[in-house]
Amino acid sequence: MTSRNLWAALGLAAALAWPVAGHAADPILGTTKYSQNCSGCHSVASTAAIDRGRNSPSMIRSAINNVGAMSHLSSLSTADLEDIAAYLGNAPSSLSFAQTTVGQTSATQTVTVRASRTAVLSNLAASVSGDFARSGGTCGSSLVAGGSCTITAAFTPTAAGSRSGTLSISHSGLTTAVPIKLSGTGVAAAAPTISLDASSLAFGNQTVNTSSSAKTLTVSNTGSAALNFSAITLGGNAAADYSATGGCAVGTAVAAGGSCTLSLRFTPSATGSRSATLTLASDASNGNATVSLSGTGQATATPQASLAPASLAFGSVTVGTSSTARTVTLTNSGGAALSISAISAASPFSATHACGNTLAAGASCAINVVFTPGGAGAASGSLSVTSNASGSPHSVGLTGTGVLATSGDLQWTDGSAVDFGSTTVGDDATTHTLTLSNSGNGTATLVDFTLGGSHAADFRVDGSSSCSAGQSLAAGAQCTVVLGFSPAATGARSASLAVSASNASTPDAVALAGTGVAPAAPALSLSTESLAFVAPASGTAAAQTLTLTNTGTGDLHLSALTLSGGTRFSVSGTGAGGCGAAPVAMPAGASCTLAISWAGTVADANETATLTVTGDMPAGSATVSLSGQGGADEPSNQGGGGCTLGAGTGAADPLLILMAALAGFLAWRRRRSL
Repeated sequence: MTSRNLWAALGLAAALAWPVAGHAADPILGTTKYSQNCSGCHSVASTAAIDRGRNSPSMIRSAINNVGAMSHLSSLSTADLEDIAAYLGNAPSSLSFAQTTVGQTSATQTVTVRASRTAVLSNLAASVSGDFARSGGTCGSSLVAGGSCTITAAFTPTAAGSRSGTLSISHSGLTTAVPIKLSGTGVAAAAPTISLDASSLAFGNQTVNTSSSAKTLTVSNTGSAALNFSAITLGGNAAADYSATGGCAVGTAVAAGGSCTLSLRFTPSATGSRSATLTLASDASNGNATVSLSGTGQATATPQASLAPASLAFGSVTVGTSSTARTVTLTNSGGAALSISAISAASPFSATHACGNTLAAGASCAINVVFTPGGAGAASGSLSVTSNASGSPHSVGLTGTGVLATSGDLQWTDGSAVDFGSTTVGDDATTHTLTLSNSGNGTATLVDFTLGGSHAADFRVDGSSSCSAGQSLAAGAQCTVVLGFSPAATGARSASLAVSASNASTPDAVALAGTGVAPAAPALSLSTESLAFVAPASGTAAAQTLTLTNTGTGDLHLSALTLSGGTRFSVSGTGAGGCGAAPVAMPAGASCTLAISWAGTVADANETATLTVTGDMPAGSATVSLSGQGGADEPSNQGGGGCTLGAGTGAADPLLILMAALAGFLAWRRRRSL
């Protein structure tokens, strides 16, 4: 037998004896096992011996069992032989693909499948897992003995990073599929990424219809491809109040790693909060970018002038001398400069200042005012500031009193106003006393005390006053003015008291006030305007109650309770809550009762009466109508038909007597006939 025929016989016997199930044939493990056990005698190059073992572990086992030089390998397991056969029959044992952009397909790589010289490979099939795919090759469903074919695969990563898979080759030569390990790295596709240096821009306060300073927005492309804008828009309720210009524009690409800028301005068209949104639409991998814009429109800036204090009182200053300077502060609280055209005070007052012609927004300056009386007596005037502010001219009231070197200075020492409170119209309120003092250095001669105002007649200077017209009041002396109040009508009443004098300054008029209230008055209310009595079958009707109430504000005095008309009625005020006998006094809000009785019976005729209540209420009297119903007035049948016999009235109907006699006669005749 030739050597070729011997190997064929051995291969057939080994194939028939080889187990169906076994260890998965791993060519990578087979590489190591081949190197450890076989490389000393054989190379992987195509030789008759090696070619017989490709994808045929049964042939390798047969050689170990029958070739003496290989007997030392008898300890190799079936799994070891499967791995070695897979290594010899499928090359390479793994495929590593170059880095490939996500979504794109790499160049193909090839695995060669070889059949043993002694056996045909049938049921040849290949499957691929992961981001890899079979892309061609020459392998069909079978392979002739000693033949070879190819399987090609390609890598199409679905994500960036390390990717792995398996090319599984199955055929009749091995009990399990041969796993060819596949690996590759997915690289992210080049794409632009938009980045802004601010997510919001606040423009603060801005005068309506004026433009703010520009704010710069830097737009950067941090991606790996050029950035292209599709739209740059302003939106929102106040979008028209904002503008954006600059190098960022549709049609102008921003290179990877590059940037562009936009200048934004705010021009409010109305007052109040104004907001909008800047949107940059592009092909950036992270989508559109937005910036919130905000600002507040303010009314056109204007100056606002104010003076403080609102008035100055210099008191008494000797004629011919000047007072100490008093300060008035002029403030511009507006948003624009205040243009001052004049600051002046009329004689006997004068003003000096260092305010200049313009006062900046938010600034203030001092105006000094001096009082120089040219004669004795009260003086008044004003400090006036004329400017371009609304409400100009602005002024401060000025008052002072010029006094002679040796003159009186009259002052009220206990107040500048008197309030008498509430007093009943026509009554006198408690008097109020004022003290008039001469704090000057000369004698003052009192000329008059004058009451003025809308209700001057309601007030009076009482005769008990120690101050009087024509009186001389020495320096340091004082006298009293006693005031009275007697309102002539209800409501608030007011007047003023002024004193005049010679050789003296006089104080301001004293304000007088009081309130007139209506006098207390009683009012009578009755619980009913009429009472009706009906006699029962026996006896008399029960008494009924009449309630009297003082609904007024003063005591009610009832002087009489009078019955007129029917004689059977009576009135009683005794008992709990009873009014008693007249005269009766009832405080405001009080009530009392009267018991009204009627003594009539069914045998009595109907009758009526009137109860009159007399008192000091506004109407003077009030009445209650009384009625009593008896039975004597009911009509009886006195003849002319009907059955009145035996009615108890004492009257006999003649016709009824005749009919009764006739009936008796007929009854007698009938008995006789029987």
